[in-house]
Amino acid sequence: MTSPAAIEVRGVQMAYDETVALRDVTVEIPTGCLVGVVGPNGAGKSTLIKGLVGAREPDRGELRFFGKPATKKRPFLTYVPQRGAVDWDFPITAEGVVRQGRFRSVGLLTRFSAEERGKVEAAMEAVDITALRSRQIGNLSGGQQQRVFLARALCQGGEIYVLDEPFAGVDASTESAIMDVLRGLRDEGKTVVVVHHDLSTVREYFDRLILLNQVVVAAGPTEEVFTAENLQETYRGQVAVVVE
Repeated sequence: MTSPAAIEVRGVQMAYDETVALRDVTVEIPTGCLVGVVGPNGAGKSTLIKGLVGAREPDRGELRFFGKPATKKRPFLTYVPQRGAVDWDFPITAEGVVRQGRFRSVGLLTRFSAEERGKVEAAMEAVDITALRSRQIGNLSGGQQQRVFLARALCQGGEIYVLDEPFAGVDASTESAIMDVLRGLRDEGKTVVVVHHDLSTVREYFDRLILLNQVVVAAGPTEEVFTAENLQETYRGQVAVVVE
């Protein structure tokens, strides 16, 4: 018997006032794959992410996870927001942010056990930020900040990881480290969805691809979807596309 898709988006439409962000979007994301969501600015990528993580309900259509209709609580899903959505002046350390990843499991006011502290430590080690544990998050570089929030996601756990532009404003070593972690999650059978803008790394990074510009232009295995024709349709001639 075939397992249900990790994510099913069925005929979803979402708008802001009179401006349509997503129009009749239908796509399936299988379990255990690393998926890129690619399209121009204003294509509805972040709106789609808001729908997936439950920050906004579709105006029309349906979301399903592992074969079941979406509910408001999605404990199986972990979200890493864009860096621009974070208040970097908030008085919290890097370790404090990572510890937040355990609050859903242990509670906000519960004293951390040795096991829970071990999970925090393992998450920080996975992205090489143990030396930054006492630093206030606003005093970190962009790459360090992104590592902190990825560590929080690892600490939280889940079956689906959704990341909105995780490579924006980070250095090459951080981008490489993030990809190592995401591939590791995929290899563990997790489903990873990444909003991405750098076309030069798409083929290297993702198993599957969703080309989006208010509608789904194409979706499926990267080697099938990442074509000059599909990219021209997605970007509507706004970029010069070279696909080797």
